[in-house]
Amino acid sequence: MLRYTPDIGESQPGGGVSFLWQYQQFFTKHFGYGVGLGVSYFTANYHIDETIEQEIVDETDAGRPYILRTIFDDFNEKQKTLQLEVPLGLYLRLRVSENSRFIIGGGPKVDFPLICKFDYTEGSVETRAYFGGDIDAELRELPQHGLYVQKPKESNRIDREVALLSVYADMLWTYRFNNSSIIHLGAYFSYGISDMVSNHDAVMGVERKSILNSTLTEKVVPVCIGLKVGVTVPYQGGGGATTSTASSRYASRAASP
Repeated sequence: MLRYTPDIGESQPGGGVSFLWQYQQFFTKHFGYGVGLGVSYFTANYHIDETIEQEIVDETDAGRPYILRTIFDDFNEKQKTLQLEVPLGLYLRLRVSENSRFIIGGGPKVDFPLICKFDYTEGSVETRAYFGGDIDAELRELPQHGLYVQKPKESNRIDREVALLSVYADMLWTYRFNNSSIIHLGAYFSYGISDMVSNHDAVMGVERKSILNSTLTEKVVPVCIGLKVGVTVPYQGGGGATTSTASSRYASRAASP
């Protein structure tokens, strides 16, 4: 899911799925390292149904201050991101029985967002300008002055960083049926450290941007909490046991903290 806390409205965490190939090598009986390559898909939703008023006092086209009204009418935006992952961690391996092992580890992970998009799925956003005093008028539907209506079915890309840093923890239990049939089950957690998006400059309702790039959010990070299932392909090489794993992870729909 994508975790962020908007100033107004409500963010709703979505789900996700991740596929990972990882190479593990244990240079002693219990200690080793792992490096991998994975692809993750995360989603999130943002909903708001209220009006924002902002006083514009700088230089304006009208030559005088006014109140900018942004009217969110049951508005919903869905975000989705596909990213490439490169995890690198240290691992501890413990023997449970003759045919099973318990492995736990973790470390840093570099994520490269490949696709970051948003879709307006419901409701609308309208901007209006109210002039008080002797004018006492509200202007609307003047696109050349930034006053227009954004309706559903609009979509665009999210302005994102080229790469971001996360940390992850990996825990799995392996069971060997025979020399070529080993499965693993476990849990997985990762949390983004750096901001996924490149800016928060857009004034929501004035520019056709995602809520993630607006002034209503400060930091957006990917979070994955879920179960892990996969297969392990063992082989012997060099001076120690080497394990190659392929697995998939399913992100939970837990609420953002």
